[in-house]
Amino acid sequence: MTEEEIKVKIGIIGLGPKGLYGLERLLANLVKGKEAIPIEIHLFNKSNSFGAGDIYRVDQPGFLMMNYVNGYINMWPDQLPEPIVSHPKSFVEWLRDHNHEFPEASAYTFSSRATVGRYLTEGFNALIDACPSYISLIKHVGEVKDIDKSDDHYHISYQESSSGSEFMEKGFQNILIATGHPCINDPENHSSSNYIDFIYPVTQRLAQVTAGSTVAIKGMGLTFIDAVLALTEGRNGKFKEDNYGILTYLKSGEEPKIIYPFSKSGLPMIPRGNTFGKPLHSPLFFTKESLDFVEALDGKHDFERQILPLIEEEFKAVYYSKLFLSKGLELKLSRDFAEVALQIEHFHEQFPDIIRFDFNSFLEASPTGEDVHSSTLKYIQESILEAEIGIEKSAFAATADLWRHLSESFNELYKFGGLKPQSQRVFLEKYAGHLNRISYGPPIENMKKIEAIAKAGLIDFSFAQNPEISASTTYSLTNKEQKSIQAEFLIDARIPKINLNRCAGGFFGNLIEKGLIHPYTNRQEGRLDYRPGCIAINEKGHPIDETESANSAITFTGTPTEGLTYDNDSLSRKRNDFVSAWAKEVTESVQTIAAQSQLNSNLY
Repeated sequence: MTEEEIKVKIGIIGLGPKGLYGLERLLANLVKGKEAIPIEIHLFNKSNSFGAGDIYRVDQPGFLMMNYVNGYINMWPDQLPEPIVSHPKSFVEWLRDHNHEFPEASAYTFSSRATVGRYLTEGFNALIDACPSYISLIKHVGEVKDIDKSDDHYHISYQESSSGSEFMEKGFQNILIATGHPCINDPENHSSSNYIDFIYPVTQRLAQVTAGSTVAIKGMGLTFIDAVLALTEGRNGKFKEDNYGILTYLKSGEEPKIIYPFSKSGLPMIPRGNTFGKPLHSPLFFTKESLDFVEALDGKHDFERQILPLIEEEFKAVYYSKLFLSKGLELKLSRDFAEVALQIEHFHEQFPDIIRFDFNSFLEASPTGEDVHSSTLKYIQESILEAEIGIEKSAFAATADLWRHLSESFNELYKFGGLKPQSQRVFLEKYAGHLNRISYGPPIENMKKIEAIAKAGLIDFSFAQNPEISASTTYSLTNKEQKSIQAEFLIDARIPKINLNRCAGGFFGNLIEKGLIHPYTNRQEGRLDYRPGCIAINEKGHPIDETESANSAITFTGTPTEGLTYDNDSLSRKRNDFVSAWAKEVTESVQTIAAQSQLNSNLY
């Protein structure tokens, strides 16, 4: 097939899970189409890990675990058109086929990210095998640097990973951008040799951290856990489990001398056990019906004044429902929260020694006592115990799990400027991180490992609560008691959020310079604007300009849409699904081109 014969050329930038989902839907729609005209789909990925991306790459250590139970994972959609592969399998079905490798795996257990990566990679390969001959799939391993527009077509410039050479692929009618995390944290530290800005892949990125060194880790979420395990278990450390399920860490001597984690809140994530197959929570207070009674100004809501009270009522109802059961009582739920509140008052009169539930205290649990390290370790131990009791009996675990059930409804309200400008800022800066911390934590096993490593003296939480940081040849951390330590290495264990102000000069900076994308501004007449740092897009994922004119040739999905959407960082196909509409739109465009081509041939 000559270049002149190619009628359609489509690009997908980023072939992690979100890009894979886009490819799958595109092929399903194209194959369903009536016209089989020649099509090229060019796939651009930084590494050869197509389908899995860097986060789920198959060559990473097995101790890097999912926080998403197996039963929820399925790369194939339950929608039409059906996938082009003959036997699409959920992750659990795939695990059954590999039972000799994973005999203990089930819908109710957690797998390693490498194992999920194998599943995604095999799914990608199955798509290639099932692809009809008139559709060419062309892989490019390299980092996309720029997109140029010429007439009605686009050219993609990329740097090949193996050679470092730069190439330009021309003539695209449509491009899907699924780049994952496009920015870096703290660019001012980026040039320091003892600063590690991103930990994945862990074996390569953390290799420079020497045995016996002092390490500070910024961020105390899932990435922090991965970093710690890579520096301990990943360096031949071992765990020994006693008859009561308590782990002891056995040092190898290859670890750092000590690790000092810290974050803005200073709080670790709450671990979670299996939630698959458990009854879904049906909200009583944070419901669409309740929100319909909340007056919106220009379609926008005030989070703290209008939304948060309903969320708090939901949290209290769940907490006390389980607490009542632990005392052999039943909280009679009613859509009138005043009736629920009255029962709670009678409960505390009956049990005056039981501490009242407070929403803010639950989100921002402050360490008790002066010893921050001991109180943080105690918090970890207590949260492990509650997670092992489980969401059906533990008031703590059930309440921690609740936001997972409410977040989808919240996203519908939040997305595309649903909150007032400064209310969005308050939500993102004050609440979003805490809600993520309580509901999307690691599996119990991984938090038990962190406890064991800390008890072995390799983790010190004394500087966990937002210390002052200064840098010279080393990094100095100073806590509230004005005690200081020096760290030879600083690891940034935060997943970068998209912030176009920090992407200047990179791919997204070039797109801004070309006028292909613009930063989003949340505006409301008479209110102070808010700029969350994300791209201005419409509800189809197309970038829009200052006049809100959309460029339908380019579509964003996944992390680059964060800020105008909420909670994209998962394997969910349904949450903020831009690719299904994109695939249909592209297919309609292909059919138009085919019809025009047929008309032209008839004329001649």
